[in-house]
Amino acid sequence: MTTNPPITATDRLLSRPFERPLDPSLDRATLAPQAAPRADEVERQCSARRLSDAALDAIAELAVLTDNTDEATLESACRQAIAQDPCHVESFARLTTLLCRQGRHDEALELIDQAVGWCGDIAALYHFAGCVLESAGRLPQAIASFEQALDLNPALAESHYRLGALCERLGEPRASAAHFRVYRRLVDENRSNQRLS
Repeated sequence: MTTNPPITATDRLLSRPFERPLDPSLDRATLAPQAAPRADEVERQCSARRLSDAALDAIAELAVLTDNTDEATLESACRQAIAQDPCHVESFARLTTLLCRQGRHDEALELIDQAVGWCGDIAALYHFAGCVLESAGRLPQAIASFEQALDLNPALAESHYRLGALCERLGEPRASAAHFRVYRRLVDENRSNQRLS
């Protein structure tokens, strides 16, 4: 038995027919007066607008991550940021992602190995190393790297998620389920903490 997903405010708005006069020469005075929008309709429209804004923000972030028009400039900017602050985690994330996308996995791993000696947030670096190794297809090493990251910081939700996905790929459903449960708990805790602040 299949279940349908819940109907959202956006679905309700999109299912309503778009009304406009058939004859463009008619002015508003000749049209029948329409009732003022009800509060629930206004709320649905506002909700749909917020969803649309969030979708546009997500698309803009994705465009930044996937824009390959000027990868050389991005690489040099990340390397400059790392030279100025050897522990700039966001620059490491962008640079290792860029190098993986270009197939330069060994270079990304060398960069991470050098940074392990400099930075205090070594758990994030092991997470990045796990991502690089996973991208390179070296799954056992990726699992070991994600586990090292979690040994240093058990609250790395993304490492739990990646480990859950890798365990699932390798046919280990119990380990996969355990990591996905921890990931879900951490995400829920993060959301509740954001609401409280």
